Amino acid sequence: MSKVSVIVGGQYGSEGKGAVTGYLSQQIGWRNYGVRVAGPNAGHTVYGNGPDGETNYAWKLRTVPVTAVTDPRSTLIIAAGSEIELAVLDDELDRLDRAGYQASDRLYIDREATIIDQRHQDRERIDAMQERLGSTAKGIGAARADRIMRNAELYGGDCNTVAILQDALTQEDTHVLIEGTQGYGLGTHAGEYPFCTSSDCRAIDFLAMAGISPWQHGIVDLDVWVVARTHPIRVAGNSGPLANETDWATLGLEVERTTVTNKVRRVGTFDAEIVKRAVQANGGAPKARIALTMFDYVFPELKNATIVPDEKPYRDYIENLQAETGATVALVGTSPTTMATIYWNQ
Repeated sequence: MSKVSVIVGGQYGSEGKGAVTGYLSQQIGWRNYGVRVAGPNAGHTVYGNGPDGETNYAWKLRTVPVTAVTDPRSTLIIAAGSEIELAVLDDELDRLDRAGYQASDRLYIDREATIIDQRHQDRERIDAMQERLGSTAKGIGAARADRIMRNAELYGGDCNTVAILQDALTQEDTHVLIEGTQGYGLGTHAGEYPFCTSSDCRAIDFLAMAGISPWQHGIVDLDVWVVARTHPIRVAGNSGPLANETDWATLGLEVERTTVTNKVRRVGTFDAEIVKRAVQANGGAPKARIALTMFDYVFPELKNATIVPDEKPYRDYIENLQAETGATVALVGTSPTTMATIYWNQ
């Protein structure tokens, strides 16, 4: 019996996909394979021991799968459809190894992964993509363009992670977690071009990047987690429309900054329409379920809770959101380090 979970963003990125992936990796006592797809323009945050002896250290991983921290037994995969900035990869592995996670010993990098180099970043800066579109300008789009034009450098070697994953899925008690990047609204064909990233951001896209077919022999359960925030964000600057946009002071919340560029994020109140579209694009209910993060922003009394009580304000909020989005809310985030189950809603 094998299971595949695909964790995708339901808004415009920074929804908490790393936290959800980390939580799921700890829930089943199976062999985990943590798979990172796409490029280092997204930082996924999980908490653990730090490289210099810190506790509750915030790991903001841009290349290595978060299960490096959340499950010390997991096999780590950087998939064929990924882009790698070698300096970022080396830095993350060095820090993870110093913290005792032995990530280098568990990591497999596909020979087909694309290398990002300085010329890709320079090209995006010259094109002023950050100013025009709110892009991170980390070279991912330029590297993908080179790949399409057959000019890209590949990681190389002899590691075929597609074969590793296909073999793993024929084994008993295997759980493959595919850690998607960005968010549905940033997809190339999600309707917000040119304010988008350079690929689509659905489960089917991330499965393809990992080289896994949803109909593959051995998969008996494939689920999709659409991660959404109670207060969606977009990156600073001219990054495209954000429904119900407001500001952090009006919300009475601490200012957030982007993981990769350290700029103040734009913020809005919950927009059910974008999440509904994301659910539909990822197969719809019941296959796609929602993990709602930053629940403690709305209900601060639930900060750090691991169970959502069956009480009217929480039930009304969840049931209204489900009616608007067409999917079940099965998990909620109650802090950067805690997820809560909704036992009365399963």
